[in-house]
Amino acid sequence: MGVPEERGGAKAGGAKVGGAKAGGLKKARAPVDPARTKLKGAARFTPEVAEALINAIEDAGKCEIFAIGDVSEIGMVTTIEVHARGTKDAVLALKSRPRAGQVVIHNHPSGNTAPSDADMQLASEFGEEGVWFIIIDNGCRKANWVVEPHQKKEVQVSAEELMELFQRRLPAIIPDFEPREGQLGMARQVMASINDGGVAVLEAGTGTGKSLAYLLPAALWAWKNDGKVLISTYTRTLQGQLTAEDLPLVAKLLPIRVAVLKGRNNYLCRRKLELLADDPAAAPLREWVAGNPSGERDDLPFAVEEDLWERVESDTDQTLRARCPHYNTCFYYQARRRAAAAHIIVVNHALLLVDRSLKRQAQKQGEGVGILPRYDRIMLDEAHHLEQATTSVAELRLSGHRISRTVGPLLNSRRRMGALEKLKQRWPVQLGGKADSTTDAILALKDHAFRLFMDLKARYDQPFRLPTGEEAHTPHAELFEALADAAEEGAQRLGAIEADLDKLPTKLEDMQPGLDVGRGRRRLEEVAETARNFLQHEESACRYFDPGATGVSAVKTPIDVGPTLQRLIQDLTTVVCTSATLAVHGRFEHYLKRLSFADDTITGVFPSPFQYRQQALLALPRDLPPPDAPGFMDEAARMIHAAVDASGGGAFVLCTSYAMVQELSGRLEVALGGRHAILVQGKGAKGRILEHFRKDRGAVLFGTDSFWEGVSVKGDGLRLVIIPKLPFRVPTEPVSQARYDRMRAQGLDPFRAWSLPEAVLKLRQGFGRLIRSTTDRGAVLMLDRRLHEMWYGRVFLDSLPDARRVVGPGHAVVAQLQMFFRSWSPAPGRSRP
Repeated sequence: MGVPEERGGAKAGGAKVGGAKAGGLKKARAPVDPARTKLKGAARFTPEVAEALINAIEDAGKCEIFAIGDVSEIGMVTTIEVHARGTKDAVLALKSRPRAGQVVIHNHPSGNTAPSDADMQLASEFGEEGVWFIIIDNGCRKANWVVEPHQKKEVQVSAEELMELFQRRLPAIIPDFEPREGQLGMARQVMASINDGGVAVLEAGTGTGKSLAYLLPAALWAWKNDGKVLISTYTRTLQGQLTAEDLPLVAKLLPIRVAVLKGRNNYLCRRKLELLADDPAAAPLREWVAGNPSGERDDLPFAVEEDLWERVESDTDQTLRARCPHYNTCFYYQARRRAAAAHIIVVNHALLLVDRSLKRQAQKQGEGVGILPRYDRIMLDEAHHLEQATTSVAELRLSGHRISRTVGPLLNSRRRMGALEKLKQRWPVQLGGKADSTTDAILALKDHAFRLFMDLKARYDQPFRLPTGEEAHTPHAELFEALADAAEEGAQRLGAIEADLDKLPTKLEDMQPGLDVGRGRRRLEEVAETARNFLQHEESACRYFDPGATGVSAVKTPIDVGPTLQRLIQDLTTVVCTSATLAVHGRFEHYLKRLSFADDTITGVFPSPFQYRQQALLALPRDLPPPDAPGFMDEAARMIHAAVDASGGGAFVLCTSYAMVQELSGRLEVALGGRHAILVQGKGAKGRILEHFRKDRGAVLFGTDSFWEGVSVKGDGLRLVIIPKLPFRVPTEPVSQARYDRMRAQGLDPFRAWSLPEAVLKLRQGFGRLIRSTTDRGAVLMLDRRLHEMWYGRVFLDSLPDARRVVGPGHAVVAQLQMFFRSWSPAPGRSRP
């Protein structure tokens, strides 16, 4: 290889090339990972990477290219991007582009992969910077891994460096910023966990500033080590806050690169959109794409039907990868590239867990494929949802709706021609007969699915858990078997068409029907596997039928997901779990046990800096009927009416079910609707309801689960939170039943071990909606008399912030509320009560 001299203005691949310092020659070191020794030469590229390299070399006229790639934990190259192209003898070397942990791939058109003197010089320089260097032939059949660099020693970050950021540099850019004791304590613990490794479970009360308490240590370590830290949230609300507010602030202090990565189906596919050029329904999408830099569904300013989005979404099963004409401008791959170059990557729990699952599965197979770039340190915010997120990722779910969506693109509909018909018309002789027989097989599958799921719909209008033990038979087992057989038959026939397509010349623009066939085959294989798995009873799993808006689903999920989670995160160096609510009465036993964390896991509670005794009132009437009594709703509505009169509105009514939302909001709309806007969850998008509430200082909002947490209304806008009933989870829910049974078998009281701690954490979240800043004031009104009469009432009350409490008959409590709100200056838009 000849390496032209790099000059300041030279360009390669459309990007400016800079210089790099020279270094001494380093001897290539043998791999130390035992799994890696099984991967030799070209076998250490994934098939997709090998294909991309071959295509890139072909596109360059079989001349020399330079590519930069990402390497998995076991030394497998999983992604590449071509950065420079040259002649048969020379190409610009990209000395400044790759980062430590990445790989530079260069081809020799001659087929001789022995390094030249120039190669060895480059390999030495790359190796010194922690970059791998590979020479391949044009067919990617041979690969010479010239350098597998030594691992750079990690640079630990000192407490002094961290405190410099909090105590000097943050106050310099944020007026009136004062580090809080809890924030500094949490930041020190996060820094220790990042430096030393291990798991930490940290509760940080509202107002602690926990986002910066983990973001600054993470960013400081990532910057100093040119490494990656993954930040994972459960809700989009928090993800948006981190990326719009907190991380831009961190970037003012440290020169870090930040990226957000979402699940692939959140990104629009340019190629698939082009296929809908004649479809008027796609016109708004075409206009939107022209001015949108991200292509993310969340950025759409208008609603899109699910069927239309599925036709244009990016899809692993339908990607052409490097062969796609839009590869360089692909929204999804652009997001992947930004993530590969970032110090901080923001994802959600579901994407993180899927990535960990794929990496674990691939590692067993001697590969290293995943969704995300390499990382070994993660910060899990909203970690009180980790059990729920793991349950969702681990479950198997089968429905008639899923099967219809799987086979829909293959068959003709009123709106469009199906893939099988397109292939039949394009290749009538070669594929016509197989297309017809495959269509018949898929129609038979649809018939099996229709009979099974219509029968389930007729029988189960409520969730139904299948029995266990000696009674572990499966209703409709024959129909499930027939469905699995039909899905396998359809998959085999689609596979035969795929095999024939591989032998036929197909233009790039005509490949979509074949991609639809490939995706259909893989998904029908999954349908068959899921149906058969559902028939198998396992003591560790809960099986149930779940009626939903789109029909009944057959669901199988692990009862205890802690072992599943531990298998997924066991290879990570650092895991920090944080939330405002992880402890019950200051103790973490419940959380650690549910997620199978070791008893000696590092834990910490960093209290809120808010002065609840001065800022908040906790109102506790004693004389309402019990929540299950016939007159409870009448009395609850009366108390809510009186409390809203006292506050002048600005109230959340946090209910434990949609039925309660509907009943209470209906009663109060009659009583208060003339004076206050009554906002009801389900009557409009959540964001619009919340926006209306923020603008109307007299509004009253009735909501359930999604308003108990993740919602922040600072200032006088929210001054009253009403909780009619303690938030115990409904014990008839199938997975809860299965967990109850498992605990009883272990000699535990499921109420004490699970139901009560979960309800306490939920109540703490609801209470936390009220005080969001040091200047907020307000009251929480709780109407459930079990707080006073049942032994567990003390557990709830002792877990709440130390607000001033008013206990007594309802009329006396209302009088105290009136006095409390009269002591304020009138809020905008309301007069004194």
